[in-house]
Amino acid sequence: MAIRKSVKEESFRPEDFLKRLDANDVGNFYVLLGEDVTRAEQFLTTLRTRLVPPGMEDFSLETITVDKDTNGAGAIIGAAETIPFMGGYRLVIVRHGEELDSEALEALAEYAQTVYEKKRPDMLLIIVMSTLDKRLKFTKTIQKLGAIIDCEPEPIRDLREYAQKHFSKVLTPGGERAFAEIVGSDTRKVAAEMEKVSLYTGEREEITEEDVMAICADSNIQDEWELRNCLLSGDMGGTLSALKSLRQDPNGSEEGIFAKLTYIMGDLPVISEAAKRGDMRAARVFPGNPRYTAMRNFLSELPIEKQRKIMSLMMYEMIAFRGSNLPKDIMNDLSCISLIL
Repeated sequence: MAIRKSVKEESFRPEDFLKRLDANDVGNFYVLLGEDVTRAEQFLTTLRTRLVPPGMEDFSLETITVDKDTNGAGAIIGAAETIPFMGGYRLVIVRHGEELDSEALEALAEYAQTVYEKKRPDMLLIIVMSTLDKRLKFTKTIQKLGAIIDCEPEPIRDLREYAQKHFSKVLTPGGERAFAEIVGSDTRKVAAEMEKVSLYTGEREEITEEDVMAICADSNIQDEWELRNCLLSGDMGGTLSALKSLRQDPNGSEEGIFAKLTYIMGDLPVISEAAKRGDMRAARVFPGNPRYTAMRNFLSELPIEKQRKIMSLMMYEMIAFRGSNLPKDIMNDLSCISLIL
């Protein structure tokens, strides 16, 4: 269970810590928490530059890497307690702190409290960790002390602004919608996929929906996307073609196809209403969304005949939503003939 912020006191960013350092307003014990590796290394480099004079690295700087053979607290506390050479400063950096065992973390929690109460003017201990277990005393202690430096990646809130700023690309509304639904919101994944799409478009300024589909979606997802679009537009020929492509997935199964169709058709009323409101971001719910996973898991446990009945019901709802005046049974039969055969 990873956490980013304290329940009692907000964590702060590396740049805020450096401002405190300039004002001589920092303690002795901190956890550099998060997975933004580039930012973490830049921060540590700045600390070394400011705190360790050139030529004094062997005396004033100690780096400890935690592994299966070195996962206790003794070496870390011993390094921090070593008196700085000739009255200088002591900087101790501990890498892969998430590998420390519970006993070591317990001891470090007590040490953190000790140096907080008896602050030293000549030492800084930084433990670099990717995650923290919020159940541990160690986590609760450093939260209480406000000793977390937040180094999680900055969230990408505006895809179009991000594409323009970092890649000089114009992400079209369709491209933005497709990217958000296929890639999701994980910062590292968004950055990696945006770079791939940008390289794919070459010197062309725009990134379109087609570009995103070509790079970020596998063929199976492309077929689902096409089927959903054809159903919304009433293109029966395109619907049958997309359904055929969906069935040709070599890794697919009859149960899987029924699950996908049920999901797609059950969402069409919601999708259409969202489109009418102009809410294009909500106009399509795409695989990768938790709703899709929940539906897939639910259907996978049902007998195939039960899946058939559910899909038939969903198809009827889709046709009824589109305003047909045909009797229910005829609509249901036409659905099955048009969309299954």
